[in-house]
Amino acid sequence: MVNSPPARFDPFSGPPRLHGARRVGCRPGTEVIHPIAVSGERPLTWQVTGLPAGLTVDDEGIIRGIAPADPGSIAIGVRVSNERGEIDETVELCLGDQLALTPPMGWNSWNVYGTDVTATVVMAMADAMVETGMRDLGYSYINIDDHWHAEGRGDDRRPRANPVTFPDGIEAVAEHVHRLGLKLGLYSDAAPLTCGGCFGGLGHEEIDAQTYAAWGVDLLKYDYCHAPPQRAVAIERYGAMSRALASSGRSIVFSVCEWGMRRPWRWAEDLGASYWRTTPDIFDTFSWGPLGVRGLARVNIGLDAHAGPGHWNDPDMLLVGNRGQGQSTGVLRTPKKKRTIWHFRGISETQIQTHLSLWSMMAAPLLASHDLAHSTEFDLAMLLNPEILAINQDPLGVQGHKHGSRPGLWILAKPLTGGATAVSASNVSRVPRKVTVRFSDFGMAAAPQVTDAWTL
Repeated sequence: MVNSPPARFDPFSGPPRLHGARRVGCRPGTEVIHPIAVSGERPLTWQVTGLPAGLTVDDEGIIRGIAPADPGSIAIGVRVSNERGEIDETVELCLGDQLALTPPMGWNSWNVYGTDVTATVVMAMADAMVETGMRDLGYSYINIDDHWHAEGRGDDRRPRANPVTFPDGIEAVAEHVHRLGLKLGLYSDAAPLTCGGCFGGLGHEEIDAQTYAAWGVDLLKYDYCHAPPQRAVAIERYGAMSRALASSGRSIVFSVCEWGMRRPWRWAEDLGASYWRTTPDIFDTFSWGPLGVRGLARVNIGLDAHAGPGHWNDPDMLLVGNRGQGQSTGVLRTPKKKRTIWHFRGISETQIQTHLSLWSMMAAPLLASHDLAHSTEFDLAMLLNPEILAINQDPLGVQGHKHGSRPGLWILAKPLTGGATAVSASNVSRVPRKVTVRFSDFGMAAAPQVTDAWTL
């Protein structure tokens, strides 16, 4: 990474350009909601060919309908034009059990809103994801974390949403999100209680999965608070929910969130999980500790052998836009009495740039967690960089591998589709460093064509 001022990409200008996932996973016979991510000056003219019966595309490039019942791969031709030019690309619809064939990109409520998440907030974030152009760069998930719950389940044992903060229920929020071509994520826990003390999913896996599917949920983050430490128990509990989701009649991405303590990279894929947390929760610090960007990245970097299309290592959400003000990332509290232990000041713009570079090179899920409607120009420069996002979303699905062992210097190389290689050099020490990168070390020609992703 070159430490130069980040360029700001405008999603609503220039010729058409395709972004985001080019391979889209879906279970056969289930609902498809997929926004074809294309930037460019409006209006855009769409021609989409190869869609099977049951699927249509609207004038915003959103594919909707019911997928064919048989497994297989379908090539969808995408031709988009405007006054500036035209593109002719292919998006592949992959019908099978693997869903997240590239790392999920979107937004999560936890870092910034914590316990104060509401339907109004969630729908406003969905609106902002469209208005800022994030949807046109490939972001598609709007995830509700803990504290959406009512005080208890209904008399029929079904989960219920908080009638005050979600007065029309989760289904109404899902309808709003889906109308925009986005997908809705929800949260639960593999125990009687969630981390925040709301009702969990243990013993209710089937009825919860069926209810989530009826509500239109597209992703489930499943936590592990209040649960036994044994790996065998975790595998049993996560397996029960994964099987319930797979038989729900909906394509619901499954996120295992047990913080890496039981090495989920060794077993979560076999259960059907699309990604798994490899670390504790992230906090708004660049420290080497277990809560900081460097500490989390150091753990995740060494797990590259376990990542690939449909199964990803997750070192937690992005800190872009938090600036020490996130309800959950800005303050460290005691688990039970909620007494404040430490206030975090946030991380610098250079550190944010390093943070996003590392997460993209590690093929990690890219989930923003700040108020999208109040994103600064810097925030958007970070989140809307098409070159950085293309590295993250590359169809090969290779997590960048660390080369060398120089203290305080991380050099990662990530093979890309078409024979290119992305290389990042991150100085994670406290002193300036001069770095020499020898392309021959990565199997490249002595003088390859070089592009700096941060300067566009």
